[in-house]
Formats: sequence, C-alpha cells, structure tokens
Amino acid sequence: MARSLLALACFVVGCAHGPAATETLPKLKDAIESEVATPEQNAENGALVEQVSDRKQLHGLTRAEVRDQLGQGDPCSRHPLCAERGFDPNDWYYEVGRDSAAYTVRYRPALIVGFSRFGKVDRTFVLRAQKD
Repeated sequence: MARSLLALACFVVGCAHGPAATETLPKLKDAIESEVATPEQNAENGALVEQVSDRKQLHGLTRAEVRDQLGQGDPCSRHPLCAERGFDPNDWYYEVGRDSAAYTVRYRPALIVGFSRFGKVDRTFVLRAQKD
C-alpha cells in the first residue's frame, strides 16, 4: 500500500519522469536568452529543449502562458523549417542560445511551438544542434 502511494505521488509531482515544467521552463528561458560559451553548453541546451518537447511540458498552455514562460517566440513565417514541418506562419520559433565573444555557435538547437485554433499548444518540434 505504501509503495503504491509513493508511486502515485511520484507520478503526480513528476519524479518518475524527471524534472517538472516548473524547473525546466525557467532553465529553457535562460538558455534562449544566454550566450553559449562552449560546445558542451550548446549540447546541454539541446538536451533541455528535447526534454521539454518530449515531456510535452508546453502542451495545453496558451500563447500568453508560453510568452510568460519563454518570452515571445519569433513568428514561424520567418523560418522555412516551420512550413516544412507543417507549422502555421503564426506559430513560434525559438533559437536556443546566442553567440558569445569566446565561442561562435555554428548550429544551435531550436524549438518550434505550434498552437491549435483555440490558441493552446498542441505540438512542438525540436531541431537538434549538429556537432561543431
């Protein structure tokens, strides 16, 4: 009985599935806005984007909630990859990380956030960063 309650508690708070959105989304916002100083940091950013997408941590959020969590995304209309992946021009594109003086990133991970006609996230896509 105690074991099943523990398992249920882990499922509810997310310990069975890794960090909760309350932990990963602020990290992702920081990664989006921060300079990338090393290839390792770029790889960590990529893993974080994949984690958020794979765990569907943005699914069901409204545009306003996503803006609050990650900032305003770039309109997909500016990025051909969005159309190639079936996203609408008004969906959002996030490139994760910026160049720094010490390290120029050739390939950065990206996150595409798609919204339903009701204005809630219903899909995401991750562009994985290639190794430099």
